[in-house]
Amino acid sequence: MDTSLIISGGILLGCIIGLSWFAGSDAPFVPTKMDQIRKILKLAGVKKGKKFYELGSGDGRVVYEAAKLHAKAFGVEQSWLRVLYSKYKAHRLNLMSAKFMHGNIFAKTYGDADIIYIYLLHKGVKRLEDKLKKELKKGSTVITQTYHFPNWKPFKKEDNFYLYRA
Repeated sequence: MDTSLIISGGILLGCIIGLSWFAGSDAPFVPTKMDQIRKILKLAGVKKGKKFYELGSGDGRVVYEAAKLHAKAFGVEQSWLRVLYSKYKAHRLNLMSAKFMHGNIFAKTYGDADIIYIYLLHKGVKRLEDKLKKELKKGSTVITQTYHFPNWKPFKKEDNFYLYRA
């Protein structure tokens, strides 16, 4: 086999993997520090019996922490590679209540959610604002990080996190 063909195939495969890992313009992959995640999830009331969603779940770290607090935790992610990685890691951590799904966060519905966590760019947060206002049950909590809803009034602010009630 020609060496240049092997090298070209390797470069192509690397590009595909790289593009899959960094897929999405509304939710760039920027990991949040674990101590911040634990603190905000507890503040939001993540616990047993609660249904938690992270929209744009990245490497799954927020969903894992919600599952460790005994919530039914779901991550919705656009990148197949990150979904597969998150499922694998949840299995290795024995977190049976952590589930991950591939999909468009704007196309799914979240009416059964008790708590939603969002770390998206301003454009994505703005797109979700009206959708979640219509879909969420009364009393649901929404956590935004860094970029916040322009028209909702938060009931709590902690560092760069805002908490809202539907």
